[in-house]
Amino acid sequence: MADMRPPTVAELLREVTGEDEEWLAGIGPATRLDGDLFLDSLELLALGERLATVHGPGVDLAGWVAGLDLDRLLTLTVGEVTDYVTAHT
Repeated sequence: MADMRPPTVAELLREVTGEDEEWLAGIGPATRLDGDLFLDSLELLALGERLATVHGPGVDLAGWVAGLDLDRLLTLTVGEVTDYVTAHT
C-alpha cells in the first residue's frame, strides 16, 4: 500500500531547493530557514506555493511571513512552519 501522508515541510523544502536525500536528513524542527538553510525569497515563495497546493488555500505562507518583522523572519524554523501549516489545515 502506498504512503498516503502529505509530504512534510522538510520534504517540500528539498523539492523546491533541488537538494538531495542527504541534505534532507540534516533538516529538523529547529533548522532555521534563513540562518541554516540560506533559503532565498524565491525558494520561500516556491515553498509557499507547494504548501498551498498540498494543504489547500488556507495555508498562505507568503501572507504569514509578510507580517513578521525581520528579526523574526531570520529565526523562522522548519518546526514553526510545520506548526503554521498544521494550524491552517
